[in-house]
Amino acid sequence: MSESKFSPSLASRDIVLHVWPKHGEVLSLNAPSVAALLYLQLALPGHFAIAYCANPDLSPTGQLPFLTHGIYHASGLSAIAAYVRKLHHARDPDAGLSSIQNAQLTARIAHIESCYGDLVNHMLFSLQENWGMVTRPALISMLPIPQRYYVPARIRMSHKTRLEATELWDVPEVEEQEQEEQRRVVFGKKRKPKPNPDVETHHFKKVFQREKVVEKAKSLFDVYDRLLGDHQFFSGSDNPNTLDIVFAAHSHLLLNLRLPDPLVTSTLESYPRLVAHCHAVVSAAFPPNSPFPPTHQESWLSSLRHLIPWPRTPKPHSATHTAALANSPEAQQIERRYRLWRWGFIAGSALATTAYLWFAISLILVKNGNVVARLGAGDSPDDAVPVPEPEADDEEEDETVGEANEEDEQ
Repeated sequence: MSESKFSPSLASRDIVLHVWPKHGEVLSLNAPSVAALLYLQLALPGHFAIAYCANPDLSPTGQLPFLTHGIYHASGLSAIAAYVRKLHHARDPDAGLSSIQNAQLTARIAHIESCYGDLVNHMLFSLQENWGMVTRPALISMLPIPQRYYVPARIRMSHKTRLEATELWDVPEVEEQEQEEQRRVVFGKKRKPKPNPDVETHHFKKVFQREKVVEKAKSLFDVYDRLLGDHQFFSGSDNPNTLDIVFAAHSHLLLNLRLPDPLVTSTLESYPRLVAHCHAVVSAAFPPNSPFPPTHQESWLSSLRHLIPWPRTPKPHSATHTAALANSPEAQQIERRYRLWRWGFIAGSALATTAYLWFAISLILVKNGNVVARLGAGDSPDDAVPVPEPEADDEEEDETVGEANEEDEQ
């Protein structure tokens, strides 16, 4: 997370949440992005915009989602939630919890992001059928040329190490090799597949691996199904907290993505209370008649626009609040400092451009051996001192004549 000295209560620019683009019926193709979107919709309804971004390199930490509020940046759900809670007009979903409950909440959120996140990444990036038919085409549609040709594979490889450590990485090469053997044709007839003990062993390992994935999913869902009980949310209150948001974000991806291999999704659907919990959290964040957050689109002129100190006109719904903040001493001092930086950058750029043009003009005036001694408004062309051309050297002429006489004598 990257922070600035600019207080959250003094920020006057819009709050923009940068998340992975949506795909089909899912709010975003990334569980942390869905969680951040649900959190801001519950904490700041109508006070933020969404910027769909498929380039994690734009984030200060290289990961999505991240939030921008003026000159402030926050990356990751925990940093975004910590910053939003400081805003005076924000609602804290975890308000009223004791210190022990907050500690338990933090531990359970970390458990969900680790275990449930691995299961979701296994479905999206590990299973070959889901990767080739859903995840990879979705990433390709989000990325421009030429990033679409190498970024999806790079994203998949970034999840491979962790999924291999948790034994959730599939082995697609065996299945592809078997299909290639079946497609071979000899003399116009399909070759009868030879029994291969290695393939049978891999098939057994693959079936055993799928059973292990189902067991991991069941052990996770059993814990939170008991924690939920007969309540609508985990805390037993009428409003979802951060734990509900994080769990529902992962369930939202599994339930709304049309995956051809629904290994973990089928297990989740066998827990109707967890499915109803996901729908309840999404409905609480986005009621039927509530508008969706506006979409923020960046242009290449936005960075240039912020360099020039244009007078800002407060928006109608926040005019009173903006005027009160502008009159505070802290806001005036910070605004004065950044105004000096902007004007200093503009003055330095103009000075460097002027010096470059002066040097270029001086080089043009130095031509054919005629040097202009001084350049100025008061100098006239008559004041220029011409440099006499060098005369021919007499010694070189004598040597040339001597060489010519020697050639004649020979």
